[in-house]
Amino acid sequence: MSGPSTMIPDPIAGRPTPAEIAAALKLPPSPKVVSTGQNNLVLDFGETIVRLPYYPSGVRELAREAEVLAALRPHLPPLVPVLELHDVGGHVVSMHHKLAGEPITDPGALPREDQKTLARGLAAFLAALHALPVSLLPGAEAVDPLAEWHELLRRCEQHAFPLLPARVVADLRQRFNAFLADPGMSARTIIHGDFGAGNILVHDGRLTGVIDFAGCGIGDPAYDFASLAAGFGDGFLALVERHTPISDAMRERMAFYRCTFPLLDVLFGVEQGDDEALQAGLHAIVAE
Repeated sequence: MSGPSTMIPDPIAGRPTPAEIAAALKLPPSPKVVSTGQNNLVLDFGETIVRLPYYPSGVRELAREAEVLAALRPHLPPLVPVLELHDVGGHVVSMHHKLAGEPITDPGALPREDQKTLARGLAAFLAALHALPVSLLPGAEAVDPLAEWHELLRRCEQHAFPLLPARVVADLRQRFNAFLADPGMSARTIIHGDFGAGNILVHDGRLTGVIDFAGCGIGDPAYDFASLAAGFGDGFLALVERHTPISDAMRERMAFYRCTFPLLDVLFGVEQGDDEALQAGLHAIVAE
């Protein structure tokens, strides 16, 4: 989640106001607007967090996330929320008890011993998540681990590549082709899918929560490590690696995943009409 904000973007128009949500769910009035991010309005009611999706796709993601958390939570450390869905004036919102801690963008600001403690906690959480049987997720056996990457390439060819310099497009196509030809991509593991700084809660240097399982599914564990490295830096990842192995093959896949993160911003910007996300993604790709 991003920092506190009072700006509510245009797509929320016509949906219930924070005051209406508070009244419908019997929550305290005047919540704090925690985030007006790409997909959801996030409201902090003190002990409760409520998310209101901006787009129909966000409603589907909330429903799936609630189902995923119900399946996984009994098998994970007590660091993930219990997600409830509610109808407020014909619009779906999610509600969960607020977990301790806050997102941390720079673990390097923590004392060294706290960094080590946090790294150990993150390694343990990922180890527990990645070790779960994929059968816990509905429809897991039907998942093709490469299908989403072929689809991402198709979307990039249609929406992102026409906006980029030819040399950059040639390099990205080469990376996609090498990745799709890698037999290591047959890995089938439950992954968080968005293991970045905004979804990791910390209090006094300790991991206290992991949120936003909308992207959770069957995939490559290297993707979660890539997200962690992108948010916290390679130096912190080295501390995590003291407690969990990262092979050379995984590092190669991590490098590919990290080059796709700004492409996702570009695609979101084009497909949802979000110029800020579009420009941020284009800048990040060209600057590499």
